[in-house]
Amino acid sequence: MLIGNMEVLEDNRSKEMIWREGDTMYYPKGVTDPDYCVLRFTAFKGRYYSHFKSETFFIET
Repeated sequence: MLIGNMEVLEDNRSKEMIWREGDTMYYPKGVTDPDYCVLRFTAFKGRYYSHFKSETFFIET
């Protein structure tokens, strides 16, 4: 499990960076479709289960 921050990016540079030709199936107006945005997740810590116990770790930036 990761814990962090989620950002909604609506700038054209971010949207164009991950846009693929077939995406018009979901966003018919293309990259400029007002329903299209990019989500950026930045994790700062996480937890995992191993050897019958949970472990927490921090992510260095």
